[in-house]
Formats: sequence, structure tokens, C-alpha cells
Amino acid sequence: MPLKVIALGTGICSNGCSTGPRRFPPGFLIEYNNELLLLDAAEGVRYRIEDEGYDIGNIANIALTHVHPDHAALPQLLQAKLCRVLWGDPKPKMRQAKVYMHEASADGFEAVWNWHHPEAGGKLNHMPDKFQFSVEPIRSGWEREVIPGLTLKPFGVYHGFGQHPALGFRVETPEATIVYTGDAGITDSLFTSVANADLLIADASTRIGQSYTAGYGHMAPDQCGMLAARSGVKELWLTHYMGIDEPAAMEAEVRKQGFNGALKIATDGLQWSK
Repeated sequence: MPLKVIALGTGICSNGCSTGPRRFPPGFLIEYNNELLLLDAAEGVRYRIEDEGYDIGNIANIALTHVHPDHAALPQLLQAKLCRVLWGDPKPKMRQAKVYMHEASADGFEAVWNWHHPEAGGKLNHMPDKFQFSVEPIRSGWEREVIPGLTLKPFGVYHGFGQHPALGFRVETPEATIVYTGDAGITDSLFTSVANADLLIADASTRIGQSYTAGYGHMAPDQCGMLAARSGVKELWLTHYMGIDEPAAMEAEVRKQGFNGALKIATDGLQWSK
């Protein structure tokens, strides 16, 4: 079982919206041949990583769809990795972390880090003998084998009224292809980006009956179903939703669009493997 996907956070930026299962904001951990890739790093995700039996000290690749706070509690995660090295018992193997984020957001992170760590004197790595990280600016069309056998391919998505630099990710391995839309409104280009995915993790944070093609940039369950059906997706996870609409109603909206593959209304802790 060389490939595994774990849903660490399948909710939205607020808690208390529903009486259903509690969901943390977005985060998905991919394990491939004992190496780890984290897609989005919301608050709480670092605790969920530990709950799933993994050591955050071993995470060497972090890819952010965009830098809204419910997807990118990055200073907290990086500081936790540093503190894990400083005080952890037993001490983990020191892994330099590579953070992949949209090029339009990457330049601003140094100011964010300095705001948290003014004592660092403007350096991203102020304890280089303990822990190091770097920020890799990426854009649509960039691709890299970030883990041997696993290639990360970002693609542009529509979000924040089209003004927020936002990406989805296509993760390709010989065993399977996983696509994570991040926060994305429905667009023509999205169909190509998710084509023939073995697993599609799709933003479904617009309520039933409120779908649109313009506006802020999220999808409703019926749009996720249409996207999956027309793109030849094998399995669909609906995620990043507030839990107000009933799961059965969300599933019905997806099935109306002709999607007949496996379907999960995702909850934290959900796993998929190949």
C-alpha cells in the first residue's frame, strides 16, 4: 500500500455551524512510499497529523492552494516543527521543509514570518542548525517530482472574486492520480485539470440551490457532481463544507448530474489508499 490519502480537515473557516461531526479547516496528508506531502496547512491540522500517528518533524513537503488563513496557518506549523526539534523526545530526524505556494503570495511570506519572529533579524532560518525551511514560488504549468515517483502539478483556479492567487493540485503517481481543487469556482479549465482522476477532492462549500459560475469562487454539490461526471473521475470526495445541508441531500445533488462513481461526503479522518 504505497499510496494513502488522509483527510485531516474537511470543514470551513468557522466552527459551530452545525450539530454534525466537528470538522477542522482544510488539510490533506498524502503518504507515498513512506514520504509525506501535506496539501494545505490550516489551524488544527498539525494536531490531526499527530492523531493519525505521524510526526510533523518528518513532513518535508507542504503545498498550499492559497493563503487564506483557513488554508495557511503556516507560521504555526513551521514553528511547531522547530519546537519539535528543540524539545522533542525522542528527537525526530531533522527534515528541511519545502513550502510550495503561488508566486504572487510567496513574496509576502517573509514579512509574515518577520511579524511573528522580529528577533530573527529578517532571516527566514534563524536557527539553521536546528531546522530549515524554504518557500518555492509556483504557478500553473510548474511541475516537479517532489517525492520519488510522485509529481506535483498545480493549476490555476477561480477564487476570491477572481482576485486571490489560488491553485488546485494534481498529484500523479504510477499507482493513481489525485486531484485537490482547493477553493475553486466552476470554470471551463477546471474540467481539464481534474480529467480522469482516481480521486477528486472537491470544494463543496456553496449550499444546495446557491450554485453560480461567477461570484466569490466555490462550488455547490451539483457542480462537483457535474465536474466529476464530465471529467471521468472514479471517486469523489465533497469537502470544505459547513455541514448544514444533509449528506443524503448533497449526494442526491451529485447523482442528478450523472456521476455514478464512488462518493463520500468527507469527514475528518477519512482515508483512501491504492
